[in-house]
Amino acid sequence: MFDRNHVEKAANSGLSKLTLLQTDPRRYMLRAVLAGMYLTITVFTYWALVQNLQGSPWGKVVASLFFGVGLTIIVFTHTELFTSNTLYLTVSSAEGKTSWWQTAVLWCVCYLGNLAGVVVVAGLLLGAGAIDALPAGHALYEGAAHKAHQSAQLIFFKGILANWVVCLAVRLALRCKEDIAKIVIMLLVVFMFLYLGFEHSIANMGTFAISLLGQGSIGYADAWHNLLYSTLGNIVGGVVLLGLPFAYLNPDDMPAKRAAPD
Repeated sequence: MFDRNHVEKAANSGLSKLTLLQTDPRRYMLRAVLAGMYLTITVFTYWALVQNLQGSPWGKVVASLFFGVGLTIIVFTHTELFTSNTLYLTVSSAEGKTSWWQTAVLWCVCYLGNLAGVVVVAGLLLGAGAIDALPAGHALYEGAAHKAHQSAQLIFFKGILANWVVCLAVRLALRCKEDIAKIVIMLLVVFMFLYLGFEHSIANMGTFAISLLGQGSIGYADAWHNLLYSTLGNIVGGVVLLGLPFAYLNPDDMPAKRAAPD
């Protein structure tokens, strides 16, 4: 099916994000901060579900299905998530609406904004006593340690797969006209990367921040080890596996699909 209009929609979204950053950087940064906040509260709830449903054979399924709520909130509130922006800005740059240098700058700003949002919610959870209430063997602490102690190669390739799936969810949502369809497709597609244990850099920020403030066993160096390689993997997944193929397969000189004969 001819998909050129969806490429243009993604490219225009990338351009509008860059325009907002250039004309009103404080508003753009606030959107990035909010995305980090939304995803972190989702991360905390995800780990609570994993912990509380440990005895159920469906526990991991339920928790993984829930995680798509985070991306749904971000999409519906028009906030700025670094990983999905690897798709939008890749398409807009491939289409010539933005430059690759501008794309790199926006990614850096968005990443820092997401990190700030993570820190805000982690601080709020600490102040509310929610982190102190976690037992030493909580699933979040175990998950943080597992993520941080993997090899660089493993984290990198899991990062590629994670953002390939996340950007695929965003890509499919572009085709949906009804809100309920967007919600369902994002929940189901995001489920895959959670259930399979891939590495999403911004989600990992939330896990690590809470672990570092609580009784987790990891240190700052462990967290940055994961974030470095998961971030690089996320960029490759969003750019190489989805953004560039999306634009390349639907060029602007593609002839319109002919009507079928009666």
